[in-house]
Amino acid sequence: MNKELLDQPLFKLNNFSFFYNTNQTASINQLSLSIYENEITILMGASGSGKSTLALCLNGLYPEAVEGTTKGTLLYKGKTIADYPRGVINQEVGIVFQDPESQFCMVRVEDELAFVLENLSIPRSEMKRKITNVLQQIGMLEYMNTDIHHLSGGQKQKIALASVLLMEPRYIILDEPTANLDPMSRLEFIELIIAIQKETNIGILVIEHQVDDWEIYADRLVVLSKESQIQLDEKPETAFEVHQNVLEKHQIAIPMKYLDNPSTTRKVAHKKTMPVCLEVHHLHYYQKKSAILNEISFSINQGEFLAILGENGAGKSTLLQCLIGLKKYYSGSILFQGKELQGLDRKTLSKHTGFVFQQPEHQFICDTVFDEVAFGMRLNNYSTNEINKRTIPLLRAFRLLDHQWKNPFTLSGGQKRRLSVATMLDETPDLLLFDEPTFGQDAHTTKELMNMILELQGQGTAIIFVTHDMDLVDTYCERALVINEGRVCFDGSPQSLWNQKELLQDARLREPYRVRECRNRNVVHVR
Repeated sequence: MNKELLDQPLFKLNNFSFFYNTNQTASINQLSLSIYENEITILMGASGSGKSTLALCLNGLYPEAVEGTTKGTLLYKGKTIADYPRGVINQEVGIVFQDPESQFCMVRVEDELAFVLENLSIPRSEMKRKITNVLQQIGMLEYMNTDIHHLSGGQKQKIALASVLLMEPRYIILDEPTANLDPMSRLEFIELIIAIQKETNIGILVIEHQVDDWEIYADRLVVLSKESQIQLDEKPETAFEVHQNVLEKHQIAIPMKYLDNPSTTRKVAHKKTMPVCLEVHHLHYYQKKSAILNEISFSINQGEFLAILGENGAGKSTLLQCLIGLKKYYSGSILFQGKELQGLDRKTLSKHTGFVFQQPEHQFICDTVFDEVAFGMRLNNYSTNEINKRTIPLLRAFRLLDHQWKNPFTLSGGQKRRLSVATMLDETPDLLLFDEPTFGQDAHTTKELMNMILELQGQGTAIIFVTHDMDLVDTYCERALVINEGRVCFDGSPQSLWNQKELLQDARLREPYRVRECRNRNVVHVR
């Protein structure tokens, strides 16, 4: 849209800063930015650059909902947010978060949506019609009476969006809304957003680290530095074609189609056969009489890199928790280095294995970042000198040294993820399990993390890696296990998997960009 045709920007920030009261460093530092109505704007930046904090300031939740202060000006429709009655901005500027469950208050879909309308004082006689209309709009009318916890990740995200749409907002902010979604759910959610935008002409701000599926729809790309300063403000096509050096400097992932050589897969050298690390035989796991895992059998050797793939709700995270001993009430057998997993004591298991949770907060137990990384070493009676010698390099490698005395829960989402991985690397474990370790990470951190994982693999660590990122699997992994409806439906090389189109479709997976591009050019891609 031509900005000259607009009387004024919807949002105007002038030297705007935001400080958490617990931190002297500004989370947003003297940011000047105009955001216009009816546009689709992508906001990118390294982890910790203030993107999510900015979203909450635009929405009016900050600073009111936290202990924080602001400087400079933030105008909405020409007036400061403080000039509006309480709740007006929250209603007019809707926000959908990365984790939809953090937005839900009720059990059933209909009750969740009715709760929104109750807060808007909508008469009960009108509620059914509005709920029916919004569920039709997002294609989920048949789920009106469904319990939310029975929905897939993609369906939950659509319900979170429906909750926002019921408020009839003037603007919607999407804060990494597809980070936890399987490939097809991700694509469906993006297509739904674009259809709604075309229908309503509503303005949208998309905060994402990977924008391969977004950039063709966006009017504008804004890139923030770590200091919250605008480094680029261009049309996406111009930014990705002309300014790749700027993007790389600020740790921005460039969509595959703009890269000179995106069709690079990792060449796995022939390795001597290593000892078996983990064996799974006829594993079944039930939850409230429903089968979550059904007849799972596979093994992994030391030094092997295995990706576990499947749609949201397929049972991937449950499988990892069984493999690490967090879920005990299963049938079948899990052997770690030849010994029954359930017979091993927790201290022995924790010394030889590591598990990075999908939600980083689930594994934090200390008051400072430094102590979180050092916790395992203290349990194993390391000296203070040895703890410092091991902890400082890890903090430096994960760009957390400047945050070592902060509380882990005050870190940004990306910083929390880096910390969760760092806590598992105080020693070289025999088995490392990762549940979506790269979601919410900038390009630089993802590459660093994958290089560290490859280094551990080279030292003999067996790696099991749950991810929705097919390009990551294509580039780094030597073996893929696909789970569909709780069963293993594929176990082989990623290159073999990409040839099985029907299987990919059933498991709601997509081919990586390299393979899709090769197919478009009729190039043979199997290596």
